[in-house]
Amino acid sequence: MAEEQSEFKVTDRRGFAEDGTPKPVVEEPAKNENPAADASRPGKESGDERPSIDFPSYILSYYTQGMVLLGEIPNPYTNKKEEDIESSRNIIDILALLEEKTKGNLSAEESKLLESVLYELRMKFMGKTSRIKL
Repeated sequence: MAEEQSEFKVTDRRGFAEDGTPKPVVEEPAKNENPAADASRPGKESGDERPSIDFPSYILSYYTQGMVLLGEIPNPYTNKKEEDIESSRNIIDILALLEEKTKGNLSAEESKLLESVLYELRMKFMGKTSRIKL
């Protein structure tokens, strides 16, 4: 059988030679085969790429998920309004935990956003569970 040529390359990156002496450090230039991958990482932002994640967008993602679970907005996958009250309770608990753990570390706007989101989700939850009339 004839051996096939392979483009597989092995590079020894160990810090020591075979005799145990330290090798000189040689830095290879970073090779980026997919330049779009760097632009999609959090913290990078450009006009055509996804926006970077920050605290308000993180909170709003939980808010949206809570609203879907409460049946207030359609599920983006099924385009139907579905209710999962117990899962919505978990989302509210997560946001309450975030509020407690970040107290004193948020800007006034971030704190107000978290407070507002929690208030709205709690009121919708209480309305769905017949604890209050909305």
